[in-house]
Amino acid sequence: MAIRNQEKNRTVWTLLSKDGGSQVRFIPEWGGVAFSMTVSSSAGPRELFYQHDYFWDPESVRIRGSWPYLFPVCGRMVRNGQEETYLLDGRIYRLPTHGFSPRMPWEVLDSPDADRIVLRLIDTPKTREQYPFSFEVRLEYRVEAGALICHQTVTNSGDRPLPYCCGFHPYFRTPAPGCGKENVLVDIPARRRLLYNDKLTDITGDAPPSPMPSSITNPEINETLSQIESATVCRLIYPDGFTIHLAEESSNPEPLFRYVQLYTMPEKPFFCIEHWTGHPNALNTVDGMRWIAAGAQETALFRMWTTP
Repeated sequence: MAIRNQEKNRTVWTLLSKDGGSQVRFIPEWGGVAFSMTVSSSAGPRELFYQHDYFWDPESVRIRGSWPYLFPVCGRMVRNGQEETYLLDGRIYRLPTHGFSPRMPWEVLDSPDADRIVLRLIDTPKTREQYPFSFEVRLEYRVEAGALICHQTVTNSGDRPLPYCCGFHPYFRTPAPGCGKENVLVDIPARRRLLYNDKLTDITGDAPPSPMPSSITNPEINETLSQIESATVCRLIYPDGFTIHLAEESSNPEPLFRYVQLYTMPEKPFFCIEHWTGHPNALNTVDGMRWIAAGAQETALFRMWTTP
């Protein structure tokens, strides 16, 4: 069973790989976030995730960094100039950027082994005020040597089709700006690059993919969204050769996580490679949403692994 203890008045669950060299720590009550992952490297134990300065602020509703999970939307929304709003069945609803899942407590459904945990989020009266659908999201995480695997299941527990987007939003730690961040490379083998409007809410067209690999400090790739093919492996390559790989490995006929958003704050030591199932404002445009029939479910397997 995973280790359960208290840290800064929060319940922390720790997974340990069978070889003992990799560890992942979760705070389920804070959006099910994996807030730390250490792996073995040629230089010794290495922390992969970046935490914002306000990570431990219990009053914060911002995305805290590390490894949050997004649901039921990804990115920003706007409707007739009103941010964080969408229209459904003639009524205006409000949802925060990236949805409510990173801001809600998740239930620990099971922790059968030291290297595995199952987290669950279900609809509540509060979620139905923002998103009037019945659902269940299960994330079964498993840590292996240098790797984190997530088996995701989204179930429509209601009686009408369920529209949703979901995604992973990892904040990977990098050297500080001016101290090596500029030498970290990202490699996204994209099929095409999607063009945003100036508010980063709507897709206005497409363009050829950005040249890769690219420095993560290249301003031309920041806040860009790309569409990828099935079995595409995205990479973050550090100056010492240490590399983080990310890919969907499920047997779906087409990838669920078809979109990759790149994001950083130039003054901060992190970089995000975000795999999404849809694009921003999809609840308003409809295009880009996934739909699950009543009583049905969708599954996907997502893997992040490292090489020294």
